[in-house]
Amino acid sequence: MAHLEFYAQTVWPELHVHLTSITDQWSAMSLAGPNSRDVLSAVLKDADCSNEALPYMGFAEGTICDVPIRVFRLTFSGELGFEIHIPSRHFQKVWQFVLDEGKPWEIAPYGLEAMTVLRIEKGHVVASELDGRTTAEDLGFGRMMKPDADFIGKRLAERPGLKGNQRKKLVGLKSNELLPIPRGAQIVANKDDSPPCDTIGHVTSQCYSPHLEKHIALALIVDGDHLHGKEVYTASPLTNITVAAEIVPHIFFDPTSERARG
Repeated sequence: MAHLEFYAQTVWPELHVHLTSITDQWSAMSLAGPNSRDVLSAVLKDADCSNEALPYMGFAEGTICDVPIRVFRLTFSGELGFEIHIPSRHFQKVWQFVLDEGKPWEIAPYGLEAMTVLRIEKGHVVASELDGRTTAEDLGFGRMMKPDADFIGKRLAERPGLKGNQRKKLVGLKSNELLPIPRGAQIVANKDDSPPCDTIGHVTSQCYSPHLEKHIALALIVDGDHLHGKEVYTASPLTNITVAAEIVPHIFFDPTSERARG
């Protein structure tokens, strides 16, 4: 919106154009899980919800409870999932209808705590990893930057200090003990080092993984993508807790996203 307003006021001031945000006029719900397509097919009668008609990253329009809606084949949970966008004034009615029709599949609402566990298992990055100090290369997205064409941020990404093996790279951690990995812990290579000591990284997010039945975490570690299999120590001076952990790839579960694309 700000970008469009900038152009309307400075680049094309002669145009008689008014811009109005309609973001607040739409609400969205996420329908996710292995049975999400079955539930969507049960409530959305006038659209084809098959994988062929509504593929991954696809879009469809239809009605639920006679309310016009938009469906996007998107998922932030790592599971097969859809986003249903609804005019805000009809949201509660559609929400309740989907819950009622989904009972044969044992549908249940899920919140941010569950979403956090799911996204850590899938290595999805959020503000904890996108903290203003990381680059696309640090987070494993380097292959998405065009090597032979311009894009916003290219010159900045080519600066010497933002490249190389001395950068902290996104990795996963699996606890080698029954203890959870401390929240926000500093990572050291030698557990016998006493503070103040050199650290090689820090924990950005942590949780218990029901899929893996282990305590796991996402972390940023210097040259971490070349240290898979190495044992390190996650230390929390504030709680005086140190937990041994193994460096692993940052995608713990379903690395090829077959569940989301199925």
